[in-house]
Amino acid sequence: MPPTPSASPEPTHGSLGRRGWVSLIVVLASVTALSQGWSWWRERGIVRTVKAEAAAGDIEMFTTLTCPYCAQARYWLDRHAVPWQECNVDTSATCRDRFEAKGAPGVPLMHVRGEWQLGFDASRLARTLSATPRPSASTASAAR
Repeated sequence: MPPTPSASPEPTHGSLGRRGWVSLIVVLASVTALSQGWSWWRERGIVRTVKAEAAAGDIEMFTTLTCPYCAQARYWLDRHAVPWQECNVDTSATCRDRFEAKGAPGVPLMHVRGEWQLGFDASRLARTLSATPRPSASTASAAR
């Protein structure tokens, strides 16, 4: 005698029932929320470090008028009230000469307490500021 179909068929192997889908959605939402929370927490720590460590004259950024990465770096530094100086190679011959003498392949070019960094990375900026002692006035003028 063949088995009679039940009123609520069991899910076959490999398929998710309604409960399985709900569980999957809850797990994915939890992972996404934790990831977002971790990113926020990490960014907050970076901002705190940069703001605590940066002083006027510590950060100089070589830029151009058309560089989108320069615009993003400007926005980040300004949004977090970090003291920095801009040296635009499109509008200043002095900046252009200094930039060309460095031989960098592009902008933004960061000069952070005597250390050169190509591109803008807030976490690298925080690490450099934390690890590099503030130069004395005579050392700072010699580095430029």
